[in-house]
Amino acid sequence: MTWLLLWVYAWLAVGTTQTLPAADTLLRRAAQEGTPLVDRVEEDRRYVLVTFVWRGNADTRTIAVMGTFLKAPIVAMKRIGNSDVWSLSTKVPIRARFTYWLAENSPMTTEGPQVGAMLAALQADPLNPHRTCAADAPLKGCKSFVELPGAPPQPWIVENSSTPAGTVDHSSLKSERLKNERSISVYTPAGYRTSGERNALLIVFDGGPYLSVVPTPTILDNLIAASRIPPTVAILIDNPDLPTRTRELTPNPDFPEFLVSELLPWVHARYNVTTDPRLTVVAGASYGGLAATYAALRHPEVFGNVLCQSGDFSWAPDHIHEMGRLADATTETGWLAKEFIRRPKLPIHFYMTAGTFEVDQVGTGGLVLETSRHMRDVLLAKGYDVHYQQFVGDHDPFSWRGMLADGLIELIGR
Repeated sequence: MTWLLLWVYAWLAVGTTQTLPAADTLLRRAAQEGTPLVDRVEEDRRYVLVTFVWRGNADTRTIAVMGTFLKAPIVAMKRIGNSDVWSLSTKVPIRARFTYWLAENSPMTTEGPQVGAMLAALQADPLNPHRTCAADAPLKGCKSFVELPGAPPQPWIVENSSTPAGTVDHSSLKSERLKNERSISVYTPAGYRTSGERNALLIVFDGGPYLSVVPTPTILDNLIAASRIPPTVAILIDNPDLPTRTRELTPNPDFPEFLVSELLPWVHARYNVTTDPRLTVVAGASYGGLAATYAALRHPEVFGNVLCQSGDFSWAPDHIHEMGRLADATTETGWLAKEFIRRPKLPIHFYMTAGTFEVDQVGTGGLVLETSRHMRDVLLAKGYDVHYQQFVGDHDPFSWRGMLADGLIELIGR
């Protein structure tokens, strides 16, 4: 921990009301290094001290940080004396990747009638150049992204000009069963042939994010070129809209039937891909991970491998979400786990991930971390082959993008 931060903390402890020269120094350091500032914790090298800094004005009454890496969903910064500088420091594991928002003059709540005002105040950190939106996009509505020094490397996401690149084609598919139409993106590997040995098959939900923030084509290019997985065709499925996503990706019998009776016949008629469930992977994150697991439960003869990233196993037929979590603990989580308990073991291989920041912060009965651990234990008790990988991060694709490669190597790797 630097002498500067020690000075600031000591000064805050005595509660002086005079302007502290160190406030300006802290602000200058934030402008030079970007925020949050990162300092070592000498007594425990597993952690670092991260410090968020904000320069307010005469209208600034409060400034808060919102993120799942905190002890509570939203935490207020403290003003440094009578200066216009505000700060918040907290210990975070050095291996972490995470996102956060700032909110000026926002209600300090994540529930009730003031939630709308709180959401309207959320913005990216102007002192952090790493954001989830374009560099020239407005700060409002954007999140900031942090990758700490010990975060695991993600070598497979890096595009390499010397690596043969596959091709991505875009189509649309109408569904009689689902009564809608959606965009489909198809990745074929470099050197793809329409005949001969069939390619492995990867089906991915939430196709848009898996073509952008998660660079699936680049990941597949690299893995195939390194002979870590066999040549693979990927089908990336979009959602018509958000309400449809919620309706289809939460356990809905019509969606797996769409996959096997409409999507896969469309794929097999156009692409040279396997019909072997041992070389077929169904993948997704959040509700997409839940849907991938459910699809394999319904059709293990088709989907022999599940790549589930931060699956939302808190879902139950009567559950209600508020701010991405269960409204309260009266809803029992783990509906899909119970379905696996009551059925005989099926020929499915699982790769599952969950983040240590995907935790129930307010006591509503369990979120991704708790319910994924429970699902893992249920599957292991039933005798399934499960590779469970826990990461220090939250519910976002910045961790998922690195672990997609890990999952593919585990499930169909050579």
